[in-house]
Amino acid sequence: MKILLVEDDSLTSSALAETLSNHHYTVNVAADGLVAQELALEYKYDLILLDIVIPKLDGISVCKQLRAKGYHNPILLLTAKDSSNDRVMGLDAGADDYVVKPFDPEELMARIRALLRRGKPVSSSVIIWENICFDSANNEVKCGEKLLHLTPKEYCLLELFLLNPKQIFSRRAILDRLWDFAEAPGEETVSTHIKCLRQKLKAAGATDMIETVHGLGYRLRVPAYQPETETSANFQIPEPKTDADYRQRVEAATSKVWEKFQGKMLAQIAILGEAAAALTAGNLTAELQQEAKQEAHKLAGSLGIFGFMEGSRLAKELEELLQLDYLQLEAEQIKQISELAAAIYREVQPNSTLPDRSTANSYSPLILIVDDDLVLAERVRIEANAWGLRVEIATELTVARKIISQKPPDIILLDLNFPSGKEDGITLLEEITGRVPPIPAIALTGRESLSDRVAVARLGTSAFLHKPLPAHQILKVVREVLAQHQKASRNRIMIVDDDRVALAHLSTLLKSWGVEVTTLENPQNFWQIFTACSPDLLILDLEMPDFNGVELCQVVRNDPQWHHLPILFVSSHTGTEQIERAFAAGADDYINKSVVGTEIATRIIRRLKRSPN
Repeated sequence: MKILLVEDDSLTSSALAETLSNHHYTVNVAADGLVAQELALEYKYDLILLDIVIPKLDGISVCKQLRAKGYHNPILLLTAKDSSNDRVMGLDAGADDYVVKPFDPEELMARIRALLRRGKPVSSSVIIWENICFDSANNEVKCGEKLLHLTPKEYCLLELFLLNPKQIFSRRAILDRLWDFAEAPGEETVSTHIKCLRQKLKAAGATDMIETVHGLGYRLRVPAYQPETETSANFQIPEPKTDADYRQRVEAATSKVWEKFQGKMLAQIAILGEAAAALTAGNLTAELQQEAKQEAHKLAGSLGIFGFMEGSRLAKELEELLQLDYLQLEAEQIKQISELAAAIYREVQPNSTLPDRSTANSYSPLILIVDDDLVLAERVRIEANAWGLRVEIATELTVARKIISQKPPDIILLDLNFPSGKEDGITLLEEITGRVPPIPAIALTGRESLSDRVAVARLGTSAFLHKPLPAHQILKVVREVLAQHQKASRNRIMIVDDDRVALAHLSTLLKSWGVEVTTLENPQNFWQIFTACSPDLLILDLEMPDFNGVELCQVVRNDPQWHHLPILFVSSHTGTEQIERAFAAGADDYINKSVVGTEIATRIIRRLKRSPN
């Protein structure tokens, strides 16, 4: 099942995307209404999860316009607006359901399942095909009494065929349905995953249920046993069962998501504290108040996702106060804003106090602005000072290079246009991306062409901003990129390889990116070290004494706690059979050791960045 999630708050969208992925949904994310509308009409989604307050085109308008164009798939509105008038407007616009933030993730998943069942010839969450039992409510697949351990993509492939038993899917159609369009893998990826799924089904005792239609694609084979009626042929109502295990899994998944996104949420709460401190000191700016109001609005929804219902209520109350003119706030209201900001922080971090402005700015990140537009650069510098950020300005690329070599900045804000015809900002970007450790960079330019955007994206740049933009919007992106980069630098990677030289080389390369690396030469103590390390990504060699990489990968995939951990194989083996064994065991990627070391490290880091932190 493929879902389009439309949400402009990166924390909420990332947390929801992670939760949906844990329930085996394929998720595409849009941050504004225009992009959402374009994606909805271009790609096939089983459901749209749509926030109302989003940039460029609000959710109500998106819903109305899609329905006017004949869009019939379910739309579920998700918003912090909870008045009856808002509900009526949403439903009148064509929405199928309406969920108010904060919400219980379990309730949201139940509503999503209910909408996806509408119009489907499925009478329950359990699908039976011969001796295969597919239980979407509990995310389980069994062959007889044997539980199958499928990767998320294998699970989604099986579900796609079971829900569409007579339809033929080409490899391109499967890519469009089950892969994020941003991943853009090749069609051979589909063949590999189908082959791995077939092998697991066969090993479990199931007959080959996926049929290859030569020249067209794949479809579900007609089962050998046909019950009396078509309705009961493939779908059966399960016996009633308690939901304790399911609730426990939901809570465990939510807890895991919270661990990954806690730092980002605390950064959002810190903005509230910054605004409260500035208001108390009498130097609050309209821009900072506006940003704090936006963060309070986002927190009112995202705090509830993680069970902080009281924090969500406090954030709503704070949002209402921040809507008032800061120049006309009374002393009691100013005090209340400070108390609310501190209370929200204590809700998330019990027994802690909200850091004051001086503590928060004890270390001020350095921004290097490389731009010959001094007016804009100076506006950003003045605004950055109010945000507790330092700024260096270089109007020429040669000056920028000198600053980078002598005093490396924390982030670079780079224009692509320069008077010199010999080189432009792209040239410097190529040099920046080759640095070890890397410096995050943001392209800020008046040039608007797809070729520029593609070139910037290929170089791994953190963001592309198009002029003109107000200083506070630029700095908001700067702060988000810095938070992501700082979080990535705290990621943990575990490498298991009996080749001591290769192990040391790869470890050194990754550590130069600021990653915490744990190495293991002898896999005998793998599980003890693995659980103690609790890595964000696991790298395995294929052939090792005692226990090989495939066996270790299977061990990890068989444990529900680590089922979704990214696992990469880095091996000198290039045979098709070895590669297929790795993917069948649950690998996310396979890298040849003959590739240049820096390229291996870059691919690993990019995989780490794609994984929610």
